[in-house]
Amino acid sequence: MREVRWQTAATILFLGYLCFNRTFAYLGIPSWHAFIGEAALASFLFFGPKVDGKSWVSSVRGMEVLKPLVRAFTVLFLYGLFEVYRGFQAGHPPLATVRDLAFDYYPLYLFLGLWAGLASPHKLAQSFRTLGWINGVYGTLYILFLSRIEWSVPGVGDDVTQVQIFPEPLFSFVVILGLLGFERDLRRSWYLLLLNAFVLIGMQVRTEWIALLVGLLAWFILSPRRMLVLKPVGAILALFFLMYVTDFSIPSPSLRTEEDLNVRQLVNRAAAPFHADVADMNTASGASGTDGQEGTFVWRTVWWLAIWNSVHQSTTTALLGFGYGYALGDVVPYLEGAFIRTPHNQFLYALGYTGWVGVVLFYWFQIELFKLLNRARRVTGEPVAIVLWLALMAYALAFPLNETPYGAIPYYLLVGWLAAPALREGHRKRMAARAYPASANRLPISTSPFRPALNRRVTPSPEVG
Repeated sequence: MREVRWQTAATILFLGYLCFNRTFAYLGIPSWHAFIGEAALASFLFFGPKVDGKSWVSSVRGMEVLKPLVRAFTVLFLYGLFEVYRGFQAGHPPLATVRDLAFDYYPLYLFLGLWAGLASPHKLAQSFRTLGWINGVYGTLYILFLSRIEWSVPGVGDDVTQVQIFPEPLFSFVVILGLLGFERDLRRSWYLLLLNAFVLIGMQVRTEWIALLVGLLAWFILSPRRMLVLKPVGAILALFFLMYVTDFSIPSPSLRTEEDLNVRQLVNRAAAPFHADVADMNTASGASGTDGQEGTFVWRTVWWLAIWNSVHQSTTTALLGFGYGYALGDVVPYLEGAFIRTPHNQFLYALGYTGWVGVVLFYWFQIELFKLLNRARRVTGEPVAIVLWLALMAYALAFPLNETPYGAIPYYLLVGWLAAPALREGHRKRMAARAYPASANRLPISTSPFRPALNRRVTPSPEVG
């Protein structure tokens, strides 16, 4: 019964964060700073599922394939505690100092994803189809009218940006790439591709466009069925063509841009970063009369340059950063005193708070995670794990992926779920040896979450598991 509950919990967290991001993250008691992400993680740590009759923590420690990843996580987490200590010593706000440690403990959700992948290998494919429906339908409704309903989550402090009841859909590229990797027949799911392509275009998040491009390019290079890339590309081009020939134009979603959503505006938005002048401080400060298509790019880029320059003003900050709890927005005058803790760039976040030591440790952990995902790719023969990881890493260069609950929790759940095949073959063999000793070397064919064409026998490497 406990295992069933945790399978359900992992699925709810995965869908909730990807579909309703920041709003879902604020479920809990905001005035007490008690939220669903921390509550679920604490429950998983102390009352989590069992693997082969042992607690998941003991099982993780005993898996040879996971030891490099666990080692990297342990060092990263201990260094995070050191940065908390530095934050306290520097007199940074205690709550902000402890909150920033989430950058180092959210990777624990990776192990919930791994467990879910071992316990229910088919569930991720089913979840992506559900995700396609929710994100497609909700995202379309958001673009058409929900974005203009100004309802906020009650109980959120005045020092925090208001949390909308109807949040922006921010992971359409993940849905499209997931459908590409898990749907058995995309010809029968064309409507899901079109729905989510419309949401991707309509939300006008340039970082999503870049992430999707990276993911499709990775699929084209890594997959033997590279022509499948033409299906999502075709869906997007078909929507553009339809918008062009019908002169389609509707009001843009609230908070995106004041211009109407049409082909000309989308082209201008895509090209705006190439026209932007980073030296224009009026645009950076949000002064009136500036081009809204360029404004966000400019003020954020100026902030990134300021973080880089301020960190390198001394050897100590270059190596160790400013410590957790530091007001990173104060390095530029137009953000001074504002509640904004993340520059929407995982590299500069790590550099600003933890210095080059923290950057090296963080990317060491990510490289070990990539190795595990690549091992899963070799087991399944499918590149979807690497494709999604690369797309999300590109997304993290202009989105708060690893430092916020609505980014980090679904990210680590997803990559853990995708990495599970690297452990699953050894896990199946151990379970088969207990139940059917004579057939321990025959692995079940029907448990692959991928297409039937790939449901073949896989001889596991002796070191797996």
